[in-house]
Formats: sequence, structure tokens, C-alpha cells
Amino acid sequence: MPARLLRHAAPALLVVLWSSGFVGATFAAPVAPATTTLLWRYVVAAPLMLVVVLALRRRYGPRYLRREAVLGTLGQAGYLYGVFRAVEHGLPAGTAALLASLQPALVAVVLSRFGQRGGRRQAAGLAIGFLGVALAVGPDAVAGTGVAGALWAVTGMLSLSAAAVFGDLWPAPEEEHDVLDSLAVQGVVTLAFFAVVAFGSGQAAPPADPSFWLAVAWLVGLSFLGGYGTYLYVLRTRGPVAVSTWLYLTPAVAATWAWAMFGEELPLLTVAGFAVSLAGVLVVRPARARRKPACTAQAVARSGRGPILTDW
Repeated sequence: MPARLLRHAAPALLVVLWSSGFVGATFAAPVAPATTTLLWRYVVAAPLMLVVVLALRRRYGPRYLRREAVLGTLGQAGYLYGVFRAVEHGLPAGTAALLASLQPALVAVVLSRFGQRGGRRQAAGLAIGFLGVALAVGPDAVAGTGVAGALWAVTGMLSLSAAAVFGDLWPAPEEEHDVLDSLAVQGVVTLAFFAVVAFGSGQAAPPADPSFWLAVAWLVGLSFLGGYGTYLYVLRTRGPVAVSTWLYLTPAVAATWAWAMFGEELPLLTVAGFAVSLAGVLVVRPARARRKPACTAQAVARSGRGPILTDW
């Protein structure tokens, strides 16, 4: 895919592929504990990425490995463990997505403390986006929701938020690396995390149910390679607030996945919520005349200039 086309298509791909993870978590929950599913997801994904980067003779310095290890622990291990444990406790996928959608506002507030100001336009867009998410998941989203499930979902949201913030504020090494490198290093670190958790809890053995391997294939192909790949790409090219705000659209798209795959009802309120969330994303999106090249916090620090709006 040409670079220009990929840049414009990446946010839409992110929304579709990231939302597949909520469906995959629900798909796997009846046949295996969250820890088992996540372990085998990375047992498949991490070696695959290692083969690719070794074949390409990629090399990584200690600074890069430390940075990606922290980001992988927070953005993949912590986030996924929180979401999967939430679903395991009976939290509906829509409710998990609702709680996860608090992330854009949290990321924007934290980054504003470091000089990245979004102003009233950004605040209004984030509020509209969250309203759309609330409509999309419906008024009964939190009815009967257990405290444990909600806490796990919030923990996952906080972990992903921390990864987005640290990734922007932590200066990257000078050597050039791309999304493939991040997926490989973070995948190995996340595999190690879930191996410790799974073997420590006695939940490493996969179930005999064939549907488990279908869920693993779904989670590796769509959610890891697709979802995390596009997430890291949009994060690199458009910044943490932008990538977080696009995730507002995932609850409604996850509901569409469930409708297409499982025949679940797709309420009109969900469609309306998607439209409202999209309006919020477009409000946060800078006007065309104000666009400038994407700028991260570390680039601002090196240049000595003030923050610049990212190019969405």
C-alpha cells in the first residue's frame, strides 16, 4: 500500500482491527481462562515476529530495548490482561469498551501538564466522543456489572494510557526503527509476562476445544498484527491524543462485528452513537489549514519550540 494511502487509511483500519480484540476476548472466554488465551496468543505471535526481524537482520541497542520493554508491558501486557480478565468476570464487551473510552480524555489531560495543550476544541471533541460511546453501548451497559470486572477494565485502560503518554514523553533512541521492530520487541516481552503469570497460576495448558485455536488465530492475525500494528503506526505518525481519540469508534464497530459474526442485535442507538463519536473525533481533528507535521514531545524538547498540533 502506498505510504500516502496508508497514512489516510490507517485510522479506519485501526478502528476496525482494534475492535476485533473485544470480540476475540468474548469468543475465547467460554473455553479458556484469560491467562491461557493471552499466553498462547503470544506463543504464536512472538516467534513469528522474531523470525521476520532475524531474517531482516534487525539490530537493537539497549536503550531501544528498555523503552520498548516498558511500553510493551504497559500497552500490551497490562492492557490486554485487564480487558480479558474483565470479560472473564462477565463484563460485556460493550461495557469494557465504554470504560476503555475514558482513555483519550485521560491522555489529553496528562499531556496538557507537559505543555501539549489542546484547548476548548479538543475538550469539546473528547466530551462529544465519550457521549457517542455511551449511546453506542446503550443505557443498560453497566446494569449488573460486577465491581471486579469493571476494576479490571479500568486497570487495562490506565495501563494503555500510561503507554501512550510514556511513548510520547520518553525520547526514542536516534537509530531508526519502525512498527515491525516495536511489534517484535513488545511481543517477546509480553510473551515473557504472560508465561510467568500462566505458569505461576497453573493455567498454561491449552484446552482441547478446537474453538480455542480459532480464537488464538483471530487474536494473532486481526488483533495483534492488525490492531497493534495500526495502533503503533497511528501513534507514531499522529500522536497519542489522536490515536486514543480514534478508539472512541471501537465500541460501535465491536457491536457491528458481533452482529455480523454472531447475529447479535445491532440497535439503532448503537448506530447513532457511532455517528456522535465520529463527530467528536472530527471536532478534535485539527482544521486542514492548521495542519503541521506530526510532532512528539521529545522533538519539541530537542528543538526548543512550543508544541505543534499533530497532523491527523
